[in-house]
Amino acid sequence: MENSHFLIKALVFQALFFSSLAFAQDEKKSDHDSSYKIVPVISSNPTAGTGAGVMGTLMYKADKDSSPSQAILSAQYTNTDSYNIVAINKLFFDSDKWQSNTVYAHVFNNTSFSIDGSDFGFDTYFEPNLHVTVDGALQQFLYLVHKNIYFGGHAFYMKQVFEADNAEGEFFLKSNGITDSSRGGIGALLSYDTRTKKEKFYPTDSTFVNLSFNYFPEFLGSDKVFYNGLINARKYLPLGKSNDILALQYLGQFCSENTPDGALSALGARNVLRGFPIGKYKTRYMNAFQAEYRYTIGQTRFRLAPFAGYANLSGGSKGTATGNRDSDNGNYYSGGAGVHYILEKKHQLDYRIDLVYSSDEEVSVYASMNQAF
Repeated sequence: MENSHFLIKALVFQALFFSSLAFAQDEKKSDHDSSYKIVPVISSNPTAGTGAGVMGTLMYKADKDSSPSQAILSAQYTNTDSYNIVAINKLFFDSDKWQSNTVYAHVFNNTSFSIDGSDFGFDTYFEPNLHVTVDGALQQFLYLVHKNIYFGGHAFYMKQVFEADNAEGEFFLKSNGITDSSRGGIGALLSYDTRTKKEKFYPTDSTFVNLSFNYFPEFLGSDKVFYNGLINARKYLPLGKSNDILALQYLGQFCSENTPDGALSALGARNVLRGFPIGKYKTRYMNAFQAEYRYTIGQTRFRLAPFAGYANLSGGSKGTATGNRDSDNGNYYSGGAGVHYILEKKHQLDYRIDLVYSSDEEVSVYASMNQAF
């Protein structure tokens, strides 16, 4: 435990020290519309392990009348011998009439966790050890059909390979119906977005709502047809000074019958509620809320950002032996505080370090770029 605490402190120090190279860069006025930053990323969670990596971002404009676009490339390695590589390109073009989102991710994750055996007919806890390799890609296009309203579609592909590293891991995979899968899907998306061109990375007084419906047919690799729906609603309210913001988010997702384990609604820091490794808890239905107050300290580049979130999971997770398993159903919460540094004032691009406490009684640390939501 002492070594783990020391590693967390060392990684936080590393993030602050090396990122100061980016922080110290003077923002000189230029006619160029592109700029780049390279910063360290860290994460530490008792379940997922402690990791460090690097993230680079390129800010650019496809044309002079469009919002700034952003390309991101990140890589991270953890002390559980896990790693991930993620590439993202968020593109605005043709005077913001079009948006394009491109994502590719490769993840190798070793995991070991303790489970209450009573959920599976045992008297004691047991510890499955397993690893999963995931490759996923998404391409999305949106077109402005009316003021602030976009409509479009997307296509995505995911391949997951699971392998047990002990007998308990093999039992866990089989009892939950978790098998290797390779599937594609298509979806439709409706978006309402009142953010101005200057607010894409730090909204101050705006509303953003995404509604999507996704379909996974057999001819694209699914064992059985399934579908899901998602609503992602965000509201940004100015409080006090113009840069002091209360950010609110609701995220709701439902999944149909026959949804495989890897496509269920998953609680986690990458979509909602920091403090939970994504995929640890997942069910067919999820309703989640979170709020964050972003307070800019005087005329400095620093912000303080306390936050809290709550989620309800229901509908059970998929199982082959006993039907839907209810062990992940329930209420979850997390809260904490972050310190943000404004990397680039022009785009209000933040680098943040978040400290989180969750209802699992775990403390997690994250350091990354951009706002959490």
